Amino acid sequence: MIYAVLAASAIAFAPPASLHQASAVRSVSVTMSAEAPLVGRREALFAAAAFAAAPLAANADGASSKTVLERARAIYGSRVFRLQGAAPAKVAEEINTFTLFTTGAYRSAADKDTVTKLKALAKEIAKASKAGDAAATSAKVKEFVAVGKIRELDVLPGGNFNPQQRRNPGAPATAEIEAQMGTQAFALYRPVK
Repeated sequence: MIYAVLAASAIAFAPPASLHQASAVRSVSVTMSAEAPLVGRREALFAAAAFAAAPLAANADGASSKTVLERARAIYGSRVFRLQGAAPAKVAEEINTFTLFTTGAYRSAADKDTVTKLKALAKEIAKASKAGDAAATSAKVKEFVAVGKIRELDVLPGGNFNPQQRRNPGAPATAEIEAQMGTQAFALYRPVK
């Protein structure tokens, strides 16, 4: 998007096209055109700004690195794990978590069978939780956890995706930060009193 604005501004402030028109016989005379150019500098700059501000299609690269998969498994998997034995109303509130887990933790084509099972179970969980059937909801959530091999990973000591950590995104791994903090490593999880 920045490149489009830069290119448009370069075009907008470029010298105008040659006003000389050569005739077919290559005459020496110069003719001037009284017609205004099709697009002026201001119009080109305005068009470039409008183009840059317009929403474009997403350019997601479909990144499925090991860290991205671990992050989805830790964050959304832990939320699903904690729904075992929860009331149907609570499960109905968190129904999107099942989709977020499935699409985030299983991105490769090799996991197609697991994904289809998880999606079918998510639909059954949604139906049972909306109906208020606690036994069916609990059983299906436990089955979802078993099929997805889900554990509670976001509260493990030294884990990178603990929501209680006081760290910046993109910071080094938690183990490295804790090693640098020494005896003050507790401050990563709670404020110093």
